[in-house]
Amino acid sequence: MISLAAGTVLDAGPEATLDAAAATGYDAAGLRLDADTGPTVVAALRRRADDHGLTLLDLEVVRLGPDRDIGEALRLLDLAVVLGARFLLTVSSHPDPAATRAELATLVGAARGGPTRIALEFMRFTRIPTLAAAVATLDDSGAGPDVAAVLVDALHLRRSGESPADVAAVAPERIGYWQICDGPAAGPADLDAVADEARHHRLAPGEGDLALHDLLAALPAGLPVSVEVQSDRLTADLDPTSRARHLLKATRAVLPGQE
Repeated sequence: MISLAAGTVLDAGPEATLDAAAATGYDAAGLRLDADTGPTVVAALRRRADDHGLTLLDLEVVRLGPDRDIGEALRLLDLAVVLGARFLLTVSSHPDPAATRAELATLVGAARGGPTRIALEFMRFTRIPTLAAAVATLDDSGAGPDVAAVLVDALHLRRSGESPADVAAVAPERIGYWQICDGPAAGPADLDAVADEARHHRLAPGEGDLALHDLLAALPAGLPVSVEVQSDRLTADLDPTSRARHLLKATRAVLPGQE
């Protein structure tokens, strides 16, 4: 399953994201919604995805932190359930790891028995900076793999100082899906620049030096892949549908059997 990530077409609304994914041959799409999105809008999005024959892979984004109310996260989970999204993408800026674990436990408890798993994403510039930290956080919060998983982003993995070998060492059931993009092997020096690269300067798969084939081999077989290429350059050059088409072609070129 290849999904169009919301981050790739942030200049498009959720309806246009679904339309672009369907028009260009993706199997699935991800959406980014505000927690206060109304039920009529969410129901219409679900119908649109169904009409297009698209799976909703993920909904973005829960931001746990001292300046956030856990109620916002729970409302986003409710939206994800209505949408039928497989995952709810979650990050944390809590300085206190215990606070992250406690709020994750609340979110996981609410998700248990439903169609949506919590996907915890690690990023070097957040309070969960590495794959190892993400796995440990889920384990310590008591979240079983049936309801919570780690999201592996190819760029974040490299910038965290970890490698495909570290991915291979994780229990397969703990990894829910992965995000593909490319970039230079050497990253920026400071955290602000690392964040800026991730949000504005990713490369299409095959354009950089990330070990994408090694990462694919290290991941459990058959995982969904989300194409997340946040690129100011591509946004300036291509409209959302053209961008989605270009990146799907680039992704298929680096994934075995997808050419």
